[in-house]
Amino acid sequence: MKWTSGGRILVFFVAISVHGFGIDAFAENLYRFRPGIRISQDRPLSNTQRVNLVNGLRNWTGLTELDFNDDGDLVPGDRTRVNAGSETARAMIIQAVDSSDSFVIEQHNNSALIAFAQIEDTGRYIDGSGGKHLVWELRIDFADFNELNGDKNTLASFDPVACLVHELTHAIKGYVDSVGRDDQLGECETYVNVMRVELGLPKRIHYFPVQRRSMKPDGVTFVQGELSFVFESSSRDHVKEVMITFNIEKVFDLSRARSRTQVETSLLALKHASR
Repeated sequence: MKWTSGGRILVFFVAISVHGFGIDAFAENLYRFRPGIRISQDRPLSNTQRVNLVNGLRNWTGLTELDFNDDGDLVPGDRTRVNAGSETARAMIIQAVDSSDSFVIEQHNNSALIAFAQIEDTGRYIDGSGGKHLVWELRIDFADFNELNGDKNTLASFDPVACLVHELTHAIKGYVDSVGRDDQLGECETYVNVMRVELGLPKRIHYFPVQRRSMKPDGVTFVQGELSFVFESSSRDHVKEVMITFNIEKVFDLSRARSRTQVETSLLALKHASR
């Protein structure tokens, strides 16, 4: 989700959207509903994307046998085979794998409407006993991550796995992003920061990036986005700030952006509705 406000460009990287459920959604998902995390059959990942996602998830969770099976379902393997990783991330992924809801990972490379990642509930399945199960589409624009500039550890704090975990946090925990000027980070990224610290990665400082006009060597100007992170240390006097930069105009279509006020209003409504 993206927006503009008062001539100043603002970006909302990840969004959660709640819709009403219609008969068409029931019919479409009834025959293909499978709980847990899986790769979309309609918008599958490339082999490279799949391998990189598995390796990243193993690193974040510490689950050494975690993998996608032949049907595209994410399976944790032997849950006692753990090597480091984040305990919080591991619990999140296991909760999603064991969930009665369905989380479908889709590839949306070079999408003008998705900045990095997005999750949306697109249907509901009612089983024979009347139990209700949500169908979530977790859309990742892998091409967007190629636009990021930063050091290895900082990029690892904002890679496809970090964004996938962020999106799952929306769905599983019901957490929302930054709402209002007094909330610079949001519930969701605050939770993901716990995982980053457990992994020894820098924490994200603000949800909304800084935007500034920049110039390429050939004199062409563009809008540069800056995301700030910090490495924690035992001393408050030695907090190291690091940064990721990118060309915003290559990540999403600025002309389709929404105002920050509109987004904050929607998030506040969602936050109150979930409680």
